[in-house]
Amino acid sequence: MKKILITGASSGIGKELAINLTDKTDELFLLARSIDKLELLKKDLEEKNPSLKCECIKYDLSDIENLDKIIENYDIDLLINCAGFGKITDFSKLSDKEDLDTINVNFISPMLLTKKYSEKFLQKGQGIILNVCSTAALYQHPYMAIYSSTKSALLHYSLALDEELHNKNKNVRVLSVCPGPTASNFFDKDIQAKFGSSQKFMMSSEDVAKRIIKIIEKKKRFSIIGFRNKLSMFLLNLLPASLQLRLVGSVLKKVIK
Repeated sequence: MKKILITGASSGIGKELAINLTDKTDELFLLARSIDKLELLKKDLEEKNPSLKCECIKYDLSDIENLDKIIENYDIDLLINCAGFGKITDFSKLSDKEDLDTINVNFISPMLLTKKYSEKFLQKGQGIILNVCSTAALYQHPYMAIYSSTKSALLHYSLALDEELHNKNKNVRVLSVCPGPTASNFFDKDIQAKFGSSQKFMMSSEDVAKRIIKIIEKKKRFSIIGFRNKLSMFLLNLLPASLQLRLVGSVLKKVIK
């Protein structure tokens, strides 16, 4: 992991990944929309490891037209697609632009980065891509329909592509991880407050990041992060789709009221 690019590095899991990878890499490229947050993080990381080369990349992943510039300018060994966002709300309250931005950030941009870097990694004979999906990818989410759909698309694409790459070069991999709800700034404070006591069961961003790094080191194709999340997915999948939808919908509907 000599050269690493992390998207969504300004906060949450992406930021914690950067912090915990500081001693495992020579060069770290941090990408996000908020350049101020990235610069502060860069300063902290370079103080922690003076030999680290760290570069901040200001880029909005809703812009899918200029991704080639990222791919052309940054030669890396590990890509971590961690950027993502979504809202819990009635579908009609989201504008068409919000829907399209969500699709671009959560699926189209990471898909294109995954595809293009896979091609580059095949040329040089090795490389790893880690796509941070979500347990939301594993079942449907009323009131988060766009978000869960994009994460599902990213997961399915990643798993399928990793199998294709396996037949070309076993040293080029696309790994997928599905964290559950995480204590971060993914949701605004009002939504967080409505989750109430359930917040105490959320994993921290730091814990999720540390587990992701272990998954990268073991090169596991697919992982659900956290025992509670694995158990929840197992139990939920015992139910027919109609009951899954009713259960998840009732929980999320209470949050937006």
